[in-house]
Amino acid sequence: MENKFIKITDRQKWQGLLNKVLFKTFFHNLEWEEFLEKNFKWLKFERYLYQNQVLLSLARVGNKLISHPFGEYGGPLPLVEKIDGEKFKKDLFEKFKNPLKISFHPWLLKFFENLKFSDSQRETYFFENLDSKTEEDLWGLMDRNRHRSINSAWAENFLTEECQNFKDLKDFYNFYVKNLKKHQTLAYPFSFFEFFYQSPQAKIFLIKKDKKLVGGNLFLFYDKICHSFLCGFNQEEKKRGVHSLILWETIKKIKKEGFQTFDFGASRKDSSFSAFKQRWGAKALTIFELKNYSQESRLKDSKLRKVFGLLPLFLIKKLSPHLLKYKL
Repeated sequence: MENKFIKITDRQKWQGLLNKVLFKTFFHNLEWEEFLEKNFKWLKFERYLYQNQVLLSLARVGNKLISHPFGEYGGPLPLVEKIDGEKFKKDLFEKFKNPLKISFHPWLLKFFENLKFSDSQRETYFFENLDSKTEEDLWGLMDRNRHRSINSAWAENFLTEECQNFKDLKDFYNFYVKNLKKHQTLAYPFSFFEFFYQSPQAKIFLIKKDKKLVGGNLFLFYDKICHSFLCGFNQEEKKRGVHSLILWETIKKIKKEGFQTFDFGASRKDSSFSAFKQRWGAKALTIFELKNYSQESRLKDSKLRKVFGLLPLFLIKKLSPHLLKYKL
């Protein structure tokens, strides 16, 4: 039987193939995958070439195969303009019998013809074609609450700036962990934030008042897309529009720099996070998945989440890296 998925183990060969793909996200970065392998001994990537048409990188976590863990998007990477999606799906599920999940970036779908997906409960929101819109156009898409929030933060002299030192990075990380504690959600380790801080494809923009840090937002950059990935804010200041202000200032900045799309990031449908993004007037896009199993992580509905939300910050930081595998 023909082996349609050729396993690639040579790092240089894989990087050469990555350089040829027609689209990839931040999470398909080889350095990011190797960083995850170094930080989590229970995770190992496997890399495949399919029919000289597609690259596929999968992380093996226990008996599961996931593309890509901790990222909002995985997906097979196209080497050609058009791919028979249903044939790829059939061959994929015949090859990999383990529980498998791939979350597609919306832009990947244009390369895969006639591909049917399972239901997804996640979506993202895009401001597209920034190069053909004015700031006034984008401002007009927002609801009045966004206008009031941004104007209020401006009036109170909140200012945005790029993160320039490790002290501010650690303070930003503490806000991030506090926010996730409130939502009873596992936090990524500080090493993630160090990686992003040092990456040329990521920037952290902070918001301050009278030189005092009150929060920030992490953005990823690839293929003319600016992707809002993680954030953390002082909860009292957040009510005063600082999150809206930092997003708006970043949208204006990347528009001037020639970026075409602002991605507000993924969230579960009908969540409070999705409701916040809807108020910007951005386009809602489903994050489709290919899966061969139905069971989701039991951690989401576990009673232990309430206990976790009561823990002090230092324990949340210490325990989260050991529990993240159960979230995948």
